[in-house]
Amino acid sequence: MTKTDLYRGYRMSEFEHGLNERIDQTRAQLAVARDEGDDYLVEVLLGDLESLVELAGDNDVATGEMKQILAAETGTIPVIEEPERGSANAD
Repeated sequence: MTKTDLYRGYRMSEFEHGLNERIDQTRAQLAVARDEGDDYLVEVLLGDLESLVELAGDNDVATGEMKQILAAETGTIPVIEEPERGSANAD
């Protein structure tokens, strides 16, 4: 189990578990690439993280935490998404 799995405190699908493992591995590789000053590899690995977040979203896996990780790794300001409007809020 990864740190992310334990943090969430619930049983997740194998697919989601696999995504979390890949994110953890990519982040570890990213730290090494940054330490070594390999700017090209850093960009490649950031692209990998973005692809993993997209893959999660395309497969109905919650991406909130993943987007926060991506924002932290890229140094971007997180985007706060508009809540979906449901029929309960209709006038």
